[in-house]
Amino acid sequence: MTSEWPIYSPATADRISGLVRAGDVFDYSGGGPVLELEQEFSVRHEGRLALTFNSGTSALFAGFVALGLEPGDEVIVPNLTFLSTVSPLLWLGATPVLCDTGPEETGMSPAAVERAITDRTRAIVVTHVFGYPVDMPRIMKVARSRGLPVVADCSHAHASTINGRPVGAFGDIAVFSLGARKMVSGGHGGVLLTDDPVWRDSALLVGHFKPRARTVTSVAVLRAQAEYGLGGNLRMSPLSAALALDHLARLDDIAGAKQANIALIDEALAGRLLPVPALPGAVNRTHFDLVYGLPDDVPAARRDQIVRELVATGVPVGVPATRPLNRVLRAVAASPVHQRGILWSRLAGHAAAAVADDGLPYSTDLHDRLISFPATLLHGENRAYAEQLAASVGQVDWAALWD
Repeated sequence: MTSEWPIYSPATADRISGLVRAGDVFDYSGGGPVLELEQEFSVRHEGRLALTFNSGTSALFAGFVALGLEPGDEVIVPNLTFLSTVSPLLWLGATPVLCDTGPEETGMSPAAVERAITDRTRAIVVTHVFGYPVDMPRIMKVARSRGLPVVADCSHAHASTINGRPVGAFGDIAVFSLGARKMVSGGHGGVLLTDDPVWRDSALLVGHFKPRARTVTSVAVLRAQAEYGLGGNLRMSPLSAALALDHLARLDDIAGAKQANIALIDEALAGRLLPVPALPGAVNRTHFDLVYGLPDDVPAARRDQIVRELVATGVPVGVPATRPLNRVLRAVAASPVHQRGILWSRLAGHAAAAVADDGLPYSTDLHDRLISFPATLLHGENRAYAEQLAASVGQVDWAALWD
């Protein structure tokens, strides 16, 4: 039987049962599975300080607060990313500035980042979209030359690496979502990583006030705020932490088995669809979404029809769920709902100024040329499914598709 990720071990199911029987279903002090998960994330990411949250979005919000972002501050963000990468900026009143990819990369182009910097820029946010690492060494070089912090959204890239180092080792702050069908999933959850104890403690005060902040806050000037902080209850459940620990402990094996299955699809598609270009030294070992590009001589306008024709032949493909943000914002502007409430109105304000596709040509064209395969069905337990999918791909009359 084909099963969709996430899948958990019997030992973890037993542990969850034990936590439920003991009533250990909440944690205000940061112990048990929550602390264990933070420690394991720290070990895996070169000893960085780790802090859990109830979602990756909450972790991003806490990180942005820790950086001191305020209304009117400009923050450079990728155009090709999920809305949650930028929604916490809107909560703070900051202004996201959409940045394009380059012609040979899925992530933000360092050259485009440099062009987007103004005297109002206060931070840079990157996303390792679909699991493909951004050129972090060059992004960091640009940021350092301008004195700007970098926040890395690693939510699609738990096992991906840059020059042999995990993606979460890069950036002043790195954030992971541990929700839904991520490679490391607690059902819900998030983790923030940083080397700066002030930023770590500031994030702690955003989401872990009272019991934990009283005992863990290490920066003296912040200790007085431990009682209330921002009053945010953004803590991770011990149940979610225990689930995520199962995947994190087996991450290399999970990633390796998925890569082996994806290799079958790569081979079946060779000469038919194009692999997404990877930067030198960057390895996508996660593939949150498994995407391939149209051949260069096939127009992007044909993509949706090709997807429908592939589905009709029994090949379960689609278009990437992660859409360019300029289009998401324009969709908000076109909807009557944007007129209701302060936050929607704020989002609509950005939507009204959303950059047209020709102003962000690489990220919009990249999206329009990608076809998405069912990555959540290609984990190690589904080897037979991967073989069946590869066989189905091989039986397609691809030449007829391009006509």
